[in-house]
Amino acid sequence: MTLEIIGRRAFLTLGGSLVLAGCATSHAGVASLPVIRAVHVSGGGNLWLQTMPPFVQRNLIQQLGSRYEPGARGGATLTVQLTDISFPTASNAGFGSVDTLDGRITLASSSGAVLESFPLFSSTASIDAAPEVTGPTSRRYDWLASSYAHWVLSKLA
Repeated sequence: MTLEIIGRRAFLTLGGSLVLAGCATSHAGVASLPVIRAVHVSGGGNLWLQTMPPFVQRNLIQQLGSRYEPGARGGATLTVQLTDISFPTASNAGFGSVDTLDGRITLASSSGAVLESFPLFSSTASIDAAPEVTGPTSRRYDWLASSYAHWVLSKLA
């Protein structure tokens, strides 16, 4: 078994580094992605969904790079409606917890026509997850938001 050979900590570290490498990708130079003039992220229902939108919005803008031009004439609007979130505190079969985020992505032209619309589910390994921690930390929100932003932009490119 792989875990027995390399050890659990090394396995999780390797997996985490691969996830970070993917999430560090910038989508600034992707020609098929139009200039984005506005990014709107919303979520409601539980406290976690109400807390997550600024994290997702910041990560989307950061990963868009030069493709994000606030108020650009003729630019598209990216809207993300977050619908479900999970921050488990217990580990799953000893391999760590998995945080999840679900939502609906809509890209609309400057005239309001929908260019793309799709649901998106993303998950990432939990960081700072422990029964002693009563709620998700800022770092945990940001980790999940970064992963979600990466997959949103990957689907749009």
